[in-house]
Amino acid sequence: MSTQVLALVGREGQAPPATPIAAAQLVGALLRHLRLQNKLTLEQVVARKIPGIGSVPTLQRCEKATHRLKEERIYALLRFYRTPPEILQEVETLMKQSRGQQWWSYYSDVAGDILNGLFALEAHSKMIRTYQQILVPGMLQTAGYARAVMENFYGAYPDPKTREKNLATIERRLEMRLRRQHLLDQPEAPLFEALIAEQAVRKLRGGRTVMREQLRQLYSFAENKPNVHLRILPESATLSNTPVHPAMTLFKPHDSATGRTIYLEDMNRGGTFLAEPSEVEVYQASIDDWWAKALSKRETLDCLQECIDELSAGSSE
Repeated sequence: MSTQVLALVGREGQAPPATPIAAAQLVGALLRHLRLQNKLTLEQVVARKIPGIGSVPTLQRCEKATHRLKEERIYALLRFYRTPPEILQEVETLMKQSRGQQWWSYYSDVAGDILNGLFALEAHSKMIRTYQQILVPGMLQTAGYARAVMENFYGAYPDPKTREKNLATIERRLEMRLRRQHLLDQPEAPLFEALIAEQAVRKLRGGRTVMREQLRQLYSFAENKPNVHLRILPESATLSNTPVHPAMTLFKPHDSATGRTIYLEDMNRGGTFLAEPSEVEVYQASIDDWWAKALSKRETLDCLQECIDELSAGSSE
């Protein structure tokens, strides 16, 4: 076994990982290194019918640690790669560290694997760039706006019991969403770039007062928060064409070696993670292209102020 692999799992005087996410990433990096060392592609490994590894996306999630690591999968891969005992011992330590609690672990009653994976990606990203066609990005929503969005969706369920159950979780989900936003206030907060379709800021959600508060917060973030860059995509730019997905987010990690990830959101119903470079490239190019067609910072602020003024001119609701 090469010294490079030993270094990956913390040998040769390296400090232990500082967070559960960092520990999981080391395990993922080790798995990727072992696969490449054996000169195997993702498809070739999947073809070997390793227990728990039934598809290329599953193997990619193991290598990128975008979801909680499942021990049976990790150890099945390590056995397949004929990993030496000393490395297995180091991995066992890392696996224990990776199970440490993060803030979202306290919301397991309302957050499933998709949201946990999303929060983990956000937590270790250097840059996050999102395009939202229908709603203000969750990371920038006020409590009133977020509650209005949730009530509108959950209140639409035709089954009374399901509707009642979902509505009962709104405060818990709202607490989780607002807690998530603290990421942007951290000393090493990621760069957050939000491209928002004009229709999203002009759509009245929750009444005039709620929407005005939301737009004022967007204005404040765009003007005063150095790590937040916000642009409005005008309706005139999308008359003949639109971005390839209505809600897509690109994550660029601190460690570029672990690759980039795209998250495609299905409104209030989870989403899909894409990590294959060829797939990521399509959505990243779309976001980048439409960002270039968006209003400038000054024009974006003027658009937001215009919307705020229009809401202020009417009644309170």
